Amino acid sequence: MEMMIGYRIVMKRSLILVFLVLFGLDIFGQTITGRVVCLGKGVADVVVSNGYSVTTSDHKGKYSLQQREGNNFVFISTPSGYQINAENGIPLFYHQIEKNKEKGYDFELLPLQGSDTRHAFLLHADAQLLKDKEVKLYQKAIDDCKELLNQHPLNETFFGIDCGDLVADNHTLYPKYISTLGQLGIPFFRVVGNHDMDYNGRSNANSSQTYESFFGPSYYSFNRGKAHYVVLNDVFYIGHQYFYIGYLEEEMLSWLEKDLAQVPEGSLVFVALHIPTAIEVGSKAFDYSKLGKGVSNRKALYRILEPYKAHILSGHEHCNQNLKHTANIYEHICASVCGAWWQGPVCTDGTPCGYQVFEVDGDSVSWYYKSIGFNKDYQFKLYPVGYDGDLPEEFIVNVWNWDPDWSVEWYEDGIKKGLMEQYEGYDPDVAHIYSDKDKLDYKWIG
Repeated sequence: MEMMIGYRIVMKRSLILVFLVLFGLDIFGQTITGRVVCLGKGVADVVVSNGYSVTTSDHKGKYSLQQREGNNFVFISTPSGYQINAENGIPLFYHQIEKNKEKGYDFELLPLQGSDTRHAFLLHADAQLLKDKEVKLYQKAIDDCKELLNQHPLNETFFGIDCGDLVADNHTLYPKYISTLGQLGIPFFRVVGNHDMDYNGRSNANSSQTYESFFGPSYYSFNRGKAHYVVLNDVFYIGHQYFYIGYLEEEMLSWLEKDLAQVPEGSLVFVALHIPTAIEVGSKAFDYSKLGKGVSNRKALYRILEPYKAHILSGHEHCNQNLKHTANIYEHICASVCGAWWQGPVCTDGTPCGYQVFEVDGDSVSWYYKSIGFNKDYQFKLYPVGYDGDLPEEFIVNVWNWDPDWSVEWYEDGIKKGLMEQYEGYDPDVAHIYSDKDKLDYKWIG
């Protein structure tokens, strides 16, 4: 009996060892290998990642990564000085990993003609297409962008970032969104928004599956000139109907630390996400009812960004706002391309439908808001005395891209009269346009 027991124990161990040998790839993950080349030659020091591990290519352009379950893509952080390869405006910086297959995932770069030290990008947010008729309205925004690109001195260096809510839960419109925006002929990097997510799963794990089938990983990075760009996914689906919160998962924050470890401290870093990290500066009382309007663990992100000159780019709110979180962390909440869900010409704060234009020279940044159908100088609207019934004896001005470093002065007959008084209130046009519910497709707009 003792010999029988000893024999069975040895056999069981042997079976386990055989199982590990035969199926080790499933347990420990496959080794991902590949090469980064330009015109047939290997490119060294290109950052490669699978969303968890980060490595760099060697002097022959070769790289190797240990894959783990749950990471579906391998991607590069496109280096400065090279073209951003794209197809119909979708950047081709990634490969989808084929599970349990040992194969090379190669990336081919093309040299950039000229320097990208000076470059520019368009910042869109919340196209939020729900119906076919809204695609026709979206075309007007794209035509406006075409005109700007044709006239801009940096047009050959342009790319775009779309801060999410590309569609409004109608994922069948992704192809029309892609083909319409693709008319611009520039690479457009996407951010996943809450309306781009799948809400039929049991958890957040697969909520970006449809989005990723069109656009690749939901977080990644790239480089232009001296600037480093990062895209993050801060929309966390809680597994119940359409509910979500603003939250950055630990694996993504850990990846971000590894990604930024390749970037010298003091560098210019842009971080694009959908939900603003905050809609007001400073610590306020925690409010569960507003978990979908800000990132609950934003301070973790701020700590990671502290060594850099950081600009956070966000959308979601359908209004413009510029915030200085710290001396070197600045957030731009971009108003929506669709305004108030394509129901009128202005957003909920009175900002015209439009987008932001950023111009980068080395580590210097400038920006302005471009209203659709207006020239770039259209930056505010003045309402005459009596136009606002709540302020019958005053004229008011909506400066829609107001910056905390700005002061607003007024002149009469060319004579400076002094500073205007800032206050909070409703834009008179918004109050007028969106008060008649009979004229609105979406009655919930306030």
